[in-house]
Amino acid sequence: MKTIDRTYKGVTPLYPMERFCDPASSLFIDIETTGLKKETTTLYLIGCGHYSDQGFVTRLFFADSPDEEYDILRQFEEYSENFTTLIHFNGLKFDIPYLKYKALLYDMNDFTDRFSQIDVYKMCAPLRYLLFPGSMRQKAIESFLEISREDKYGGGELIQVYKDYVAYNHEADLSLLITHNLEDVLGMHRIMPILYYLDLYNVSLSFKGYRLDKYKDLYGDECEEVIFEYITDVFVPKSFIAKTDSMYIKFSSENGRMLIRLPVIHDDMLLFFDNYKDYCYLPEEDTVIPRALAGSLPKNRYQKATRQNCCQKVTGSFLKQPAEIFYPVLKTSYKDKRKYFRFPEDFDEKTAEEFGRKLINVFFTMKHR
Repeated sequence: MKTIDRTYKGVTPLYPMERFCDPASSLFIDIETTGLKKETTTLYLIGCGHYSDQGFVTRLFFADSPDEEYDILRQFEEYSENFTTLIHFNGLKFDIPYLKYKALLYDMNDFTDRFSQIDVYKMCAPLRYLLFPGSMRQKAIESFLEISREDKYGGGELIQVYKDYVAYNHEADLSLLITHNLEDVLGMHRIMPILYYLDLYNVSLSFKGYRLDKYKDLYGDECEEVIFEYITDVFVPKSFIAKTDSMYIKFSSENGRMLIRLPVIHDDMLLFFDNYKDYCYLPEEDTVIPRALAGSLPKNRYQKATRQNCCQKVTGSFLKQPAEIFYPVLKTSYKDKRKYFRFPEDFDEKTAEEFGRKLINVFFTMKHR
């Protein structure tokens, strides 16, 4: 087996890791295997890195053959004794269960149990729809943060490379394997600033105003939108754009300026009354009147109002809102879970900051599709 040591002098944490761990006692780890199924594959490389007075120190434990799987496990266990936290990327799903299984296979103590676990992938999960609607793999985060790497391979592509190395011992194959794992370990240090974007959840905003804008859609139809402007002092390393089907957000990392664009809806909405028992429904007119007035009408003209039909039609311009912020709250139908309000009539600048904050939070609470 081989151990490969490198020190990146002067490298310090790029994110205040004290928020969730002690950087000095934390160890970044990443493993390489010949497949995903732990029962039938081999662990051939354990890479790790940590901060020291000299910089970022890495050590890789490499098995020259599958017969050395136990050796790299044992040496990694000894090396990690002085650390209390393991930091990994999606390690709770793969790396840690894999190490646990292999340790038990060789009658070793389950050394993974003595560590606190920090899974950067899990921590980033709320950012999925804000920044990574397509993929949230480590390389996707590196690409977003404009982090370059020499390695161009994925772990799966290197399985055959490892088998070739075991068979022929070519240094070129070894270099590819080492480079990939080393850059995964170093990459975890480099992507830590992505966690700054979590500070945008429930962010404090300063409302600066809004403007109306007109544009033509893909079909050439004229549409209208509202552009709200906010300022925040939250730091993020890079500007970004985020979208949903009905919202567009543009954030500048240089000045904390956030623009939120919402389409204006010109249609009819419905205002539903909670006290529906106090109303009667007129089927012919498709409207409701107070029960006190219904007594003057023939009985065949009205009936008891229900939750579904006790409403008033409202015509005008509307915006969708993520929660009941502006009143009255309007809907397109009783079962419609979406909420709307008249704009600009019912827009209140005193509540504009809450409105912007709730709109941003939509991205953090979206369900996996």
